[in-house]
Amino acid sequence: MTKTSESETYLAMRAGDSQACEAFVREQYEGLHRWFWSMTRCPERAADLCQETFMGFWQSLNRTIPKAPPHVWLYAIGRNLWRKDCRKRHRRYGIDREIPIEEIHDHQPAPTRHVEERELTEVLEEEVAELPADYREALTLRVWQEFGYEEIAEIQGITKDLARWRCFRARQLVQTRLKSRNVTEEDYGT
Repeated sequence: MTKTSESETYLAMRAGDSQACEAFVREQYEGLHRWFWSMTRCPERAADLCQETFMGFWQSLNRTIPKAPPHVWLYAIGRNLWRKDCRKRHRRYGIDREIPIEEIHDHQPAPTRHVEERELTEVLEEEVAELPADYREALTLRVWQEFGYEEIAEIQGITKDLARWRCFRARQLVQTRLKSRNVTEEDYGT
């Protein structure tokens, strides 16, 4: 989305254009849900946080004019809600271990997958889940959501250089942990 179309989309949503609002939800929901799932490891919490995030986004439309593009503003709201949810659960930005990783439903379309690919994916997800929260946030936004470093910086309230460093450090930590599990870079192509 270009800067012009992002600002046009924002203005249309702010004016109450239901088609612009629906299109925004369609474009953002799946990625936002996947991001919350990577942070919480709980499909129900991810869905609840998505709904709360969109509610917060809609409520903020008439209160403020963010400097960030709409999708970045949405994720910034989501990050704040996730952290509030973690505090409420007496965790310090941790991962919800209520559901074993083996039992979490794969929300991707289910093409027939080889057992090895599934096991490698689970190992990678486990290692990403063990990262410190700030690293995990930055890495999943960069890799799975394809956000730029400026957008990650805006969401996390940090500088672009720190966002880049967090992604770099997160990848280093994951690669080190994968090597300790005898998983090579060629297995993932990282």
